[in-house]
Amino acid sequence: MSTSHEPIAPTDDTAAQTPAEWTPERQIAQMLGLCEAQMESALAESDQAVDALIEAFTGLHKTTQALQTIARDLSPELRNQLGDKLEQRVNAIQEQMSAAVVAFQFYDKLTQRLGHVRYSLTSLAMFVCNRTQTSKRESWQRLFNTLGRLYRTEEEREIFQLMVQGASVEDARAKAERHVQREPNRAGEIELF
Repeated sequence: MSTSHEPIAPTDDTAAQTPAEWTPERQIAQMLGLCEAQMESALAESDQAVDALIEAFTGLHKTTQALQTIARDLSPELRNQLGDKLEQRVNAIQEQMSAAVVAFQFYDKLTQRLGHVRYSLTSLAMFVCNRTQTSKRESWQRLFNTLGRLYRTEEEREIFQLMVQGASVEDARAKAERHVQREPNRAGEIELF
């Protein structure tokens, strides 16, 4: 598999298009569609990995419940010898699982944000194919308003506003990095978005 980022030469399909079919806007839309399809494929693959993790967490939860039941059912003398140690180990496993679940929220946030990007790419692809729309500032404003409603987190909204107001990609990246540094992943906290 090549990881080169060199420009792709036109395919036979592109070369075979008649001049009436070929437009820069259609080429842009086609490339945006490709980006959207690649994101969809990556998300589908990651969903499989997440499903396996969920299954593993479910198994761990059942195992800890079984260990708690065993600890309760121990004879009094065994409970005195092993009960506290077993309970401590089960509690430690439960705490680690809770911390992992909270940390694992990144995936939910990631899939939501990539879903927004996919929708934006699809909307933009359809938009650029209509020269009447692309030449009117109010059409662009309607597109921005539609896309702006997608964003749920403060970070997404701030970055979107920066870009709509004409900030550079570097400025938006710097803003995102500052947000990550300002609010690092807080262990034990569940983020609602």
